[in-house]
Amino acid sequence: MESVRGKLTLKNKHILGLKILHLTHTDIRVDSRILKELGAFQDSDIYRLYAIGIAEHERGGGINIFHGASVESINLCCRSFRWMPQIFRHFLVYIEMVIKVLLSALHIRPHLIHCHDTPLLPLAVFLARIFRSKLIYDAHELESKKNSQSKFISQMTLFVEKVCWGRLNGFITVSNSIMLWYQTRFPKKESVLILNSPVIKDSPSKSNFNWYFHALYGISKDHLVFVYLGLFVPGRGVEKLLQVFSDEKLSSHIVFVGRGPQREIIRKYEKLNSRIHLHDPVHHDQVVTLVANADYGLCFIENVSLSDYYSLPNKLFEYAFAGLPVLASDFPDMREIIEKYELGAVALSDVNSITTSIVALQKAGRRRLEKDLQPLSWQTQVGQLKELYRRVLLQNNSPNF
Repeated sequence: MESVRGKLTLKNKHILGLKILHLTHTDIRVDSRILKELGAFQDSDIYRLYAIGIAEHERGGGINIFHGASVESINLCCRSFRWMPQIFRHFLVYIEMVIKVLLSALHIRPHLIHCHDTPLLPLAVFLARIFRSKLIYDAHELESKKNSQSKFISQMTLFVEKVCWGRLNGFITVSNSIMLWYQTRFPKKESVLILNSPVIKDSPSKSNFNWYFHALYGISKDHLVFVYLGLFVPGRGVEKLLQVFSDEKLSSHIVFVGRGPQREIIRKYEKLNSRIHLHDPVHHDQVVTLVANADYGLCFIENVSLSDYYSLPNKLFEYAFAGLPVLASDFPDMREIIEKYELGAVALSDVNSITTSIVALQKAGRRRLEKDLQPLSWQTQVGQLKELYRRVLLQNNSPNF
């Protein structure tokens, strides 16, 4: 046993100062999962961290330092070609993205590439080949079965995954069902489940309930506050929740916290109903502290794709670590987590079922979660991520660093 440890220690000395490059088609500055993964290695003296992503339209590009990592956000000029037919514009945008990310990555010459989602996976494979790098694929969803994805894009995504799979050294995803889906369709890889847990400094029992939402919106302390957290987009139950809280049978209030194209719909309902409220989004490291001032968390994803059906959303864990009981969609992975850790209840995602469940919670009254959630914590996820990096970097045929 000692000889094995000695070999690993000796080998670890050879990989000191490894360059780790995260690649994504999203804006890393607002991508909480990637920021958390970068933060996991902030104090490491083994890794030098880099990340390249694509700037959102309204945010400028540039280079920022997050958690000790150099994070480049690239602007794509072709997105402004609104006069061009959409199919051609999207093609040009993709080509521009690949070329600009490639040019930036060539200066880094990474030892390990951590590729998020499918769009840049072929480029990641190319870079891994020319630099003899290790490659980890991090699927934030069931990539070929996502909401609003055309049949053609779904088939192309699956094709890209199959073509690239043989070059992967490691695989990460976000729920047991998604992991099983990949494992039954692709050859075995070093794999790990990394839950979308929040970074927590204090235990959930110390969450400070200070009636913030009640004071902000003039809500009586006798009335419960439900909170919806996340993107305001189709398929997340926003419109159904607006209908539910427009029902006069309810005395409870709902606060929507987030951003997205359905923000104006929420604002219209807010003007018509004094129990519906809209709150500006907050930075991801402030989310748990904010929602701890509500009574219940709502996590209703609609069954509009297999990826959604198998999902374990960030918000579920953020509610739990804030001490809020959760009312969520009756989907397999959410039900499993909620029942195993006694986090709340599940319900069908139709208006009548949600209304019935909320009426029952009104009768039950206000309560807080006091559970040991260490297995779900980000600290536990970090340990699994670090172990995957270690296993991947010590695989046979490692490059000569």
